[in-house]
Amino acid sequence: MFRLSCLLFGLLLTSHTYAESNNIRVTYLEPTDNNEVQVKQALEQSGVNETVIELSDQLFPFKKTLTVEYGSKDGPLYDPEKHVVQMPYSFYDESLTYFTKNEYQEKYGKPAQSGAIDTVLHTLLHEAGHAYIADQNIPILGKEEDAVDNLAAVLMIEYVEDGDSAAISAADMFAFESEDRPDYYDFGEYIDEHSFDLQRYFSTLCLVYGSDPEKHENLLDEVENDYLTERKDFCIYQYQAISDNWHSYLTHKNDQ
Repeated sequence: MFRLSCLLFGLLLTSHTYAESNNIRVTYLEPTDNNEVQVKQALEQSGVNETVIELSDQLFPFKKTLTVEYGSKDGPLYDPEKHVVQMPYSFYDESLTYFTKNEYQEKYGKPAQSGAIDTVLHTLLHEAGHAYIADQNIPILGKEEDAVDNLAAVLMIEYVEDGDSAAISAADMFAFESEDRPDYYDFGEYIDEHSFDLQRYFSTLCLVYGSDPEKHENLLDEVENDYLTERKDFCIYQYQAISDNWHSYLTHKNDQ
């Protein structure tokens, strides 16, 4: 009994729960330096956790409560054994660095901090997608990583205010990471479960365009003209198909 009490006391010293619902609880491990303190404050004030919780409550409720843990050493990732999404403080910090370095405010009129939070939101929904697939035993034909990328984009586009803009920011993060790597891929990357960053970039833009071609008519302009018309038609079809397919596994609270 004494040993258990000591362990619980230790957890209380290093972890704090700040947001919670029947579906998702959010905890923060104790920051280790001033930079992590600032990251923690930015995440708390961003509203990103409340957005994910509300989406889960309304659209993808879990049988078993999912924990989102900030401050983990590993990740971002979903740990199926613990049913925990792990999110290092460094992920937001690295995202912010990319958006700042690429002059996001100057080029696109959007603060680097907003781009970083948009990326965190997409990543949380991506990892929550893995958790939802496991929780609901959803069959996936193809790469699960691609499937949850698609889920994150659809949820943002259809249910988050200015979610299409947020999804574009998340796509830009994939592009930044792709530009910041060598011109060649290691062998292990060809057999990795993730698609290449540049593929994830174009796939996300494709979904945003397909969701509203008139609003985003110039979004795919970097695609070569020889392929542009065909690609635009495909993206319209692709978005509708992916949205319909995912909605067969999502639920509306009012329908329950």
